[in-house]
Amino acid sequence: MSWLKENWLDALIFLLLTAVVVAIVLFLTGVNPFAAKPRVVKAPPPAEQPAAPEAPAQPPEAGGEKEEGGGSITVLPLPPAGTEAPAPAPTEAPAQPAPSPAPVTQAPSSRPAPKTPASGGRFRVAVGSFTRPSYAAELAKKLEAEGYPVRIEVVGRVSRVVVGPYRDRGRAEEVARALERYEPMIYRGDTPLPKGRYLQVAAFKTLDRAAELARELKAKGLDVAIYYRDGWAKVWVGPLASDQVERVRAELEDLGYDVVEVKGG
Repeated sequence: MSWLKENWLDALIFLLLTAVVVAIVLFLTGVNPFAAKPRVVKAPPPAEQPAAPEAPAQPPEAGGEKEEGGGSITVLPLPPAGTEAPAPAPTEAPAQPAPSPAPVTQAPSSRPAPKTPASGGRFRVAVGSFTRPSYAAELAKKLEAEGYPVRIEVVGRVSRVVVGPYRDRGRAEEVARALERYEPMIYRGDTPLPKGRYLQVAAFKTLDRAAELARELKAKGLDVAIYYRDGWAKVWVGPLASDQVERVRAELEDLGYDVVEVKGG
């Protein structure tokens, strides 16, 4: 204590200097030892601001009022908002007219309406032409099994499969659409007479036997066709030039066939 009495002035100066240093340190660090509470930093508001990215996406399309709050107005995804209900209406309105083209697709169904130009004519639908008459016979059998009236016409060296006849073109067009896989063609008139000279080798009540004989004659290098009408399938060789008729007739008779000449138109 004697030292403190003798050096009290030095101790007081030391305490003052210490207090100044402490005050400077507290000022620089921002610490207030006399504050009742530390400053509260509200972290939640920044945590809610991730919702703000949704707000910029929607307000431009809202076309209405923008609020400066920037964040929570994103609650209005436009479809649910009551005030925006009219806006979806126009977008849905064009969506419903889309079915309206459907009637256009039904317009072809109105095609059968023009069934008036009948005027006694007959219409047929050609569905295939073959240089191999056996192929024509196979197709004719298939179409007959499906219920179509079938004929095989002879056009030169070709056997042409034809469906019909039909009284009006409208019905022929319906059949052509049903057989569109064969790329059908509609023509008017009866089965044409073949042009040229042919030798008829045989006539059968079944297409199978006619096709078998046609294959045999085709294998011998002869031009063969099948003429099929009214339940008879006739196997013809030709067309033949005038100087070929007798030679081919003799060749067929040597094979054992009874030959009859058929002259076309």
